[in-house]
Amino acid sequence: MATLEADTPRQVTQVREQLHETFDGVVDDSDIAHHKGNGYEQRFLSRALAALAVRRLAKCSATEAASFVTDGIADQGLDAIAPLPDSGHVLLVQAKWSDQGSATFDVVAATKMVDGLNRIESELYQQFNERAATLAQEARPLLITGKTILVIALMGTVRPSPPALEVLQNALNEFNRHGARLSIEVLLAKDFHEQIHADLRPDPICLEVRLDDWYQQKGPLEAYQGTVAAELVADWFEGHGTALFEHNLRAPLGTTVTNAAIGQTLTSTPTTFWHLNNGITMICDGLEVRHDSAKSPQSRPTTLTVRGASVVNGGQTVRAVARAMHDDGETAANATLSIKIINTKGDKQFGIDVSQAANRQNAIEQRDHIALEPVHQAIKANLRAELRKHYVIKRGDQPPAPETGCSLDELALALACLHPDAEQAARASSSMENLWELGPKGSHTVLFHREPSPQKVWRSVLTLRAARSAVYEAGSELSSELSGREAAVAEHGGSLITHLLFQHLGGASIDDPDFDWDSEVLEKIPALVPELVRRLAYQIELTSPRREVRVMFKSATDCQDLAFQVLEQVADGIIIPEPTAKLRKPRRRNTVPLLVDRRVIKEGTLLWYKGQTEPERRALEDWLIEDERRRQATWVNHRTKSILWAYDGQQYSPSGLVSKMWWDAGWDDRPVANQGTTRWHLADGHTLWGLAQRIHREDGEEIDDQEAEALTQGSLTPTDI
Repeated sequence: MATLEADTPRQVTQVREQLHETFDGVVDDSDIAHHKGNGYEQRFLSRALAALAVRRLAKCSATEAASFVTDGIADQGLDAIAPLPDSGHVLLVQAKWSDQGSATFDVVAATKMVDGLNRIESELYQQFNERAATLAQEARPLLITGKTILVIALMGTVRPSPPALEVLQNALNEFNRHGARLSIEVLLAKDFHEQIHADLRPDPICLEVRLDDWYQQKGPLEAYQGTVAAELVADWFEGHGTALFEHNLRAPLGTTVTNAAIGQTLTSTPTTFWHLNNGITMICDGLEVRHDSAKSPQSRPTTLTVRGASVVNGGQTVRAVARAMHDDGETAANATLSIKIINTKGDKQFGIDVSQAANRQNAIEQRDHIALEPVHQAIKANLRAELRKHYVIKRGDQPPAPETGCSLDELALALACLHPDAEQAARASSSMENLWELGPKGSHTVLFHREPSPQKVWRSVLTLRAARSAVYEAGSELSSELSGREAAVAEHGGSLITHLLFQHLGGASIDDPDFDWDSEVLEKIPALVPELVRRLAYQIELTSPRREVRVMFKSATDCQDLAFQVLEQVADGIIIPEPTAKLRKPRRRNTVPLLVDRRVIKEGTLLWYKGQTEPERRALEDWLIEDERRRQATWVNHRTKSILWAYDGQQYSPSGLVSKMWWDAGWDDRPVANQGTTRWHLADGHTLWGLAQRIHREDGEEIDDQEAEALTQGSLTPTDI
């Protein structure tokens, strides 16, 4: 999906933000503090870029890197001089900042840089400013005995020009006559962009894992399984917190019935904990083994040094163990638990595969699997780098304060409302679970197929919040003025109202940095929402006076029709007209998408095939008896392929699978088409089609005589409806 790659303007924006966050108050700016506005900004950014170049190559702290900055009057073409005696290197840096990401390095710059090098070589320290002179003196011995690197740091995309490189090459030829002492390193915008993201990533976790009763799993991947003390597991959580679950599908959920039961076992019967708990699964990037016995290692405990450790299954167990150790450490310390450690050797995709496979249980939701999608990691990194906002992805993590960031749930809802098709807002109104659906037409795929820019993320979330607040005001403070239908619109129509706000006020300009989002969108929302509430209520009264308002906002077709009518009226400034004629009956939703949107069937529910006609039953019965799996399937919340056939483990549409079964059974007189949703039954006897008809009836949609007759002939009766 998305990566951390960014175009040059975004790289510039993100690097600028992180230069300020990292080096404000760290880089010495006392000699440029009197400059105002852009005059100060350009000077500061040049110095900070030089410091970042040193930090990248020397792998030192920001404070240490800033101490090497010499930029200013009499720097002699060297913006940073970094003597590094531990490595025997000297870094001589010239940095060029550009707000457009177009910094270049020409002959003049190259000449100045070589001139500064020669002054250090000639010990002309008095010709440098005070800071540069001190650093030049420290660097001079390393020019003779060590390695010197001329570092060209450009906030741009183009390498130095050939004439400039010729000047530098002449210097290399002179200095390297008696050995390779001098080299050149060019850093461009992409290198600095990569560095600031590396700085924002948490340091890999390193753990000492003491295993009893252990063994090494045979196979292509290095893996160990054994028993670990609860006290050690608690120490891990104490030292690293939720960072320990970086690659898990979700963070620990806190106080739950399951976690309470785990804690009860730890503090009441700790010696049975190993027997009653599934243990934990950990992945890592690398590990080292130290055996207690050289001759018979498996007869004694062993210690694994695990690098890049992450618990991908058993997060609830780890947190419960830590809490039990805190509450009653003396008792809980008697507990042990099983652990499996897999060395992925840095293979991120395999790490994701392990996390997802280890969590295939009913307690894991589709939203938890979504949390590992690369697009969300990219959003998190870029939002932090560019706007200094936090993006909380995993269920169970503490959401950020509103002014400091947003969550995955909030962003998904905002993007659903922003989408030009009102169907996405309807899906969100029906169930937030719809927003995690994958596949070509799944909402998550539609909304996140391309990484939204940090600006789009933050503006969409701010708009959602402003709309929610305004809708709440319309439904509470103005309740005395609203009709019953208007009050229902304010209560249930928040997603569609937010969609209308985006479309009317400039959703297409959300990525335009010159578009004043505050004044053109956010400030207009409070006044516009009451008008939209009244227009929606009027339109519903006009077209569907007997329909339940709440239900209409869950229908894609209804929301699309309402959005079209209301946006057209608002754009044209039309005063709400008197109703002239009853509109035609809206088209019914197809059965499978309707069942998926309403989540009336739990994923994994068993289904059975039953032929509808006598010829059909005779043609298939022997074939079905040969293997009973042929008549069995499970339900999958997928808009097109909702049937997982037990016989071959593949997904089909209800009608598509029936057609395949007819063909495979060799039924020569089979019909050309079929209504598959009437042939797949749940355990209680309901058919997929019958469940859809019940929803239509609950929504106030009339069922004609033919449909009513079909209902009585099928598994549903009028009383069932």
